[in-house]
Amino acid sequence: MYKDQHRTLVLALLIAAHLLIAGLFSAGNPLAEAPDEADHWAYVVYLAREHTLPVGPQVTQSKHPPFYHATAALVADLFAEPSFEFLRANPDMRVPPPPGAPVNFFIHTAQESWPWRDGPLAFHLARLWSVLLSAGTLLATYGIARNAFPDAPGLALTATGVLAFLPGFAFIGSAVSNDGAAAFFGGMSLWGAFRIHRHGRWQAGWWTPIALGLGLLTKVSVVAVWAPVALLLLAVAVRSQGSAWAAGRRFVSMGLGLFGPGLLIAAPWFVRNWRLYGDPLGLDLARQTIDQRLDPWTWADTWWLFKGWFLSFWGRFGAIGQIAQPVWLDWVLLLFSLIAIAGLVRLFVSKEASIRRFPALVLGLAVLSIMAVMWRYSLIALGTDQGRLLYPALGPLILLWVLGLWAWTPPSWRERLGTGLVVATALWCVYTWYGVIVPAYAATPVLAAEIPTGARVEAPTVFDEIELAGVELEPELILYWTTSGSPSQDWRTVLRITAEDGSLVWEWRRSPGEGRWSTDRWSPGVIVRDVYKVGWPDWAGPGRYRVEAAVQAFNGPWAVPVQAGSPIASVEHPFATLGWITRAP
Repeated sequence: MYKDQHRTLVLALLIAAHLLIAGLFSAGNPLAEAPDEADHWAYVVYLAREHTLPVGPQVTQSKHPPFYHATAALVADLFAEPSFEFLRANPDMRVPPPPGAPVNFFIHTAQESWPWRDGPLAFHLARLWSVLLSAGTLLATYGIARNAFPDAPGLALTATGVLAFLPGFAFIGSAVSNDGAAAFFGGMSLWGAFRIHRHGRWQAGWWTPIALGLGLLTKVSVVAVWAPVALLLLAVAVRSQGSAWAAGRRFVSMGLGLFGPGLLIAAPWFVRNWRLYGDPLGLDLARQTIDQRLDPWTWADTWWLFKGWFLSFWGRFGAIGQIAQPVWLDWVLLLFSLIAIAGLVRLFVSKEASIRRFPALVLGLAVLSIMAVMWRYSLIALGTDQGRLLYPALGPLILLWVLGLWAWTPPSWRERLGTGLVVATALWCVYTWYGVIVPAYAATPVLAAEIPTGARVEAPTVFDEIELAGVELEPELILYWTTSGSPSQDWRTVLRITAEDGSLVWEWRRSPGEGRWSTDRWSPGVIVRDVYKVGWPDWAGPGRYRVEAAVQAFNGPWAVPVQAGSPIASVEHPFATLGWITRAP
C-alpha cells in the first residue's frame, strides 16, 4: 500500500513538473511560431466568431475534424475575443533561413507582452488548453504502462517522466495544434483497451469508445490506434472462450460495443465531408490546402521521411523545425535509440521476458500503424517528415524506447536507470529552452553597443519616434536606428534604390533589424543595426544609384523626416536621401 501511495505521489509530481515546463514553453514561445500554429489559430478564431464550420479551403486547417479547435475556441473565448490582427508577417524570414538569419515568421510587437489582453490573451488561453491535454497524455501513458506491464511499475514512472520533460512534446504540447490532442486521445484509447485486456471486461475501460470517437473527431490519423485496440479485444475474446466460434462471437460483440459508438461520435464529420466534397475524408479539400507530391515515391523519399521523423521528434523546433539542437545531441539520441531497438529485439527472443512480448507487440503495432498512415499520406502531401505527426502513438513510442533500454539493464539497476533517464531528460529540456529556443528569438544579433565612427551622421534624421543616426553604404548597406524615448508604434522602414532619373530599382519594407525586435519594444538609447542586401534586378546595369529611406507606422501614416529641426521631405514624398552607391560593371 505504501508503495502504491509513493508511486501516486511521484506521478503527481511528474505531472505538476510537466505543467510547469509546458507552461514555460507556452508563455515564452512567441505566438504562432510552432508548426502550422497560425493556421490552427485561424481555424479557432473562425469557429469562435462564426459559430459554424468553414466550407472550402479558405481556412486551411479546416481539412481537420473540429473537436480540438472547437474546444480551444470555447476556452479562448472565455475572457477575451479571439482574433489574429496582431499577427504580422516577417518579410525577412526566408525558408530555409540561412545561417545567422532571423527564424521568426512573425514580428512580435508589444501587443503580445504581459499582461496579455485581447487577441494574444485568447491565444494564450487556447495554448493553456493544449497544456492541460498534454498533462492528460502523461496520465494516459502511465495508465498504458501499468496495465500493459503490471509487474513493472518503475517502467511506467520512467516512461511518464521521460515524456513529461521531452522537449519536443513540451514544445508541441503547449502550442495551438491538434497534434497534442491526438496524442491525448490516442493514449486514452490504448489505456482503456489495455485495461479491458487486463481485466477481461469492457467496463474496466469504459471510456475507450469515447476516446476513439473524439480522437477521430480531432485528427483522422488517430485511426491508427484502432488496430492495436482491436488486437487487444481479440486477445480477450480468445482467452475467455473455449471454441473459435465463441471467441469470434465475443470479439464481434465487444468490437461493436467499442468501435460502434466511436464511429457514431465521428460520423457527422464524415457525412458532412461526403455531402460537401464527395468523399468521407475530404481529400479533395485537403489537396487544395497542401503542397502536393507530384513525383513517384523513391527510396530517397523513404530516407527523407525517416530522417525527418527522427530529427524533428527529438530536437527540432520553430514553425518549420528551423531551430535545431546541437548535432552531438542528435548522435547521442540516435545511439540510445539503436540500443533501445536492439533491446526490444532481445526482449522478443528472450525466454525470461515472454510475459512482456504481447503488450510490446501491441505497442509496436500502434507505432507501425501510425507510420503506415503517415506514409500513405506522404504519397499525396509534401512536408510530412515531422515527428509530431506520429503523436497518436506518442505514449507507445516512449514506452517502447524505455522498455528497450530496460532490456539491457539488470533488475537491481532499473530504478537507478529510470531516475537517471528522467533527470537527464529534465536537464535536456531546460537546456533546450534556455540554450536553444530563447537565443534563437533574441534580438541580440541586431543590437549594437555603439555606432561605428565612420557611420555616424552629423545630424540624425528623425522619423517621428525613431531616428536614423548612422549610415554605411559600402561595402554593406547598413542603417543604425536609435530612439530617445520609448516608441508607441510598430514602425516599418522602407529602403529603396532609385536610378538617377528617379525610376525605382529595388525596395524593401521591414521592421528594423530583420523583424527580430519590433520598435514598440525599444528602450531609450537602444541602437539597432539594420543590414540590407540589395536585390539588384537583371536590367540594372553599372552606374550611380540613389539610396532613400522612409518610415511608416504599421497600417498607419508616414513619418515626415526631420533633420536639425526642419522637415526634409513631405507626406506626399516621405523619403530622405541617404547618399549614392555606385554599381561597378
